[in-house]
Amino acid sequence: MKFPTKKVIALCLIAAITQAKTKVSIDKALQNHLIKAEVICKGGLSVDYKIKNQTRDSLQITIPAGWRMNSVKEEYQDILVTHEQILALQKDQQKTFVIKGYCCEADHSGPVKGAKYEFGKIAELKLNLLASYINTHPLDENTEQYAVWAVSNNKATANITGANDSLITPLRNFVATIKDEPIPWYTLQKRVKINNYGDIQEHPINLKAKVNYNVNKTCYAYFFVTDSLGKKVGVITGQWVNPGTNEYAVNVNLKEFKKGKYKIVLASENEEFINKEFEI
Repeated sequence: MKFPTKKVIALCLIAAITQAKTKVSIDKALQNHLIKAEVICKGGLSVDYKIKNQTRDSLQITIPAGWRMNSVKEEYQDILVTHEQILALQKDQQKTFVIKGYCCEADHSGPVKGAKYEFGKIAELKLNLLASYINTHPLDENTEQYAVWAVSNNKATANITGANDSLITPLRNFVATIKDEPIPWYTLQKRVKINNYGDIQEHPINLKAKVNYNVNKTCYAYFFVTDSLGKKVGVITGQWVNPGTNEYAVNVNLKEFKKGKYKIVLASENEEFINKEFEI
């Protein structure tokens, strides 16, 4: 009679554990009291999610994209998870998982280390749709944060930018669609810095666009930027423009610009060809 080898026994044990594992979403695990949890901010937009498995089975818990963790104190930013995370616990095990997300309350204070958070819930529809999109189209953190703010705080959809615009354009169009607004005619790149306490600093980088304009006859025109008072504040360049429909490639360095409303203008001495507003 042949006895099973150690390798066979080990494989059988692994198979038994795999079969025994209960797969459950975080909301169902909480609702059905399969787990106890405590959520504490690590400082910034990460939390320590401490979970105690209360079952006699191993658990595989899914935290879905679109899971929103609200701060217990109103003044601190809530955190939106945009990438699905799988948490594994053995029976009776207690373990702390680091869960990271994005700020979805840009006007609130950065959460401090030790601040308590609620267990979480599925975000409202538009944020949930966005999180599901980001989960399957991962991009850099700056791009993803501005996409979240465009929905959660109605920041300009034009601020959703990135190094590869062929990847960013579908996201920008998707956000404009769920916000039920026109696709922005320009992109305005900003760089956001969020420190370990969640405090936000935004820095404008540049404005890009391709704008069509019409000219009746050949003339010399100037391109410039004006502020809300009509004062010329940006780069001024001159060029000859030809009759017909033309396209102007706008590329304006905004590093020295302050927050406010501005216009790009292309005009001859007698006529304006382009006059479009943007906001930083």
